[in-house]
Amino acid sequence: MSKKNTRNALDTSLSYAVIGLDLAKADCAVAAVPCSDDELGLIDRMDYESLFEQAEKLEPTLFAMEPCCGYSQISLRLQNMGHEVKVISGHAVKNWIATHKSNQKTDLNDATALAKLALYDHDLQPIRVKNVEECRIASVQAIRIQLRTQATKSLVCFKSLCQCWGIVIRRGSSNTKKMAEAVAAVEKLLGAEVASSLMILRDAYKFTMKQINALDKLLDALVEANEQARTMKTVLGIGTQTAARLAVTTGDIKRFPMPRSYVAYFGLAPRNIITGHSGTPSPSKRGALKPVSSRGQGKVSRRGDRVARSFIIQGAATIYMLYCKDMLPECQLRRWLHEQIKRGKPYGKIIVSLAAKLLRIVWALLTYGEKFDSHKAGVPRSVLAAMEKPLKHDAAAESAA
Repeated sequence: MSKKNTRNALDTSLSYAVIGLDLAKADCAVAAVPCSDDELGLIDRMDYESLFEQAEKLEPTLFAMEPCCGYSQISLRLQNMGHEVKVISGHAVKNWIATHKSNQKTDLNDATALAKLALYDHDLQPIRVKNVEECRIASVQAIRIQLRTQATKSLVCFKSLCQCWGIVIRRGSSNTKKMAEAVAAVEKLLGAEVASSLMILRDAYKFTMKQINALDKLLDALVEANEQARTMKTVLGIGTQTAARLAVTTGDIKRFPMPRSYVAYFGLAPRNIITGHSGTPSPSKRGALKPVSSRGQGKVSRRGDRVARSFIIQGAATIYMLYCKDMLPECQLRRWLHEQIKRGKPYGKIIVSLAAKLLRIVWALLTYGEKFDSHKAGVPRSVLAAMEKPLKHDAAAESAA
């Protein structure tokens, strides 16, 4: 970094092509590229209030940043001032620094990478900025996940300590009343100190579960108020938690031109490994070559939001469990599962394929504005169109008569 390029503040009289921001907790590093030349103006530390004050005085400018904690609120505030915001993946920044800065990772190098990528890499796909409603849903769900983790750890700790003293608590049991009875039964052996400590742990678990139940009601209200999440919740296998996470990560469904792109966004589409002769059939084999899209496919990419992917896979596992218990109603999904099991497909592949199918159903509902119908879900759209033609013809004949 050249000292002559360092600044204490942005020159608000200049027009900037792009301003890169490396976000931190209380401040950010700034790399500004003026429209007049490519000479970077670098600011090592700028607090957020100073940033917003100077941003208000600037002409509409492109700001680039990574998706760090709080990026959505910073982006929304800058957008309200008339600026454009481009959120860039940390992987792209890391690769740029490795290529251009010899892996010298500093705050100013990060800000420089963001500015250069936003200005020159036009093929780079930006990360979507969440709106206020989506941030609320995400915050409530994050708190619930945190409390759920605390409750699980408290329960496991209670059971393990009881096991040390020979108190056997049934696997899967979370009945707080039976926990108290089990401790009271051997209180003489435990002593007052250990018994009291175990009851404190049990009470902490009970209180945390009450808080989780309260959060579930709040999340239900937020999901019902969100039209997109409300539609997702009607799909078989998708509940409040899954619908909330999918709604937060999806945003505008028009971003996804086809169902495969929506499935790939959550990392449930196979990776393509087509390079050189990899994935090319042997010339000795008879028959025409397969299309490129079906050759050289590996495992699913596992890109995108891990929590959303985990939730949708759990939903698929729920449908599979209903099928195994003969509780799944007669529908296309049931017939599809029967066919997959008949072919001897492994359980894991069936679940992942079913999760991808659920995402395709969600995409269709949001794209075409239809309601979920278990008899139509999973049926190709071309088949549905062919089925609807005779119905329309019969209806027209009846009206003519």
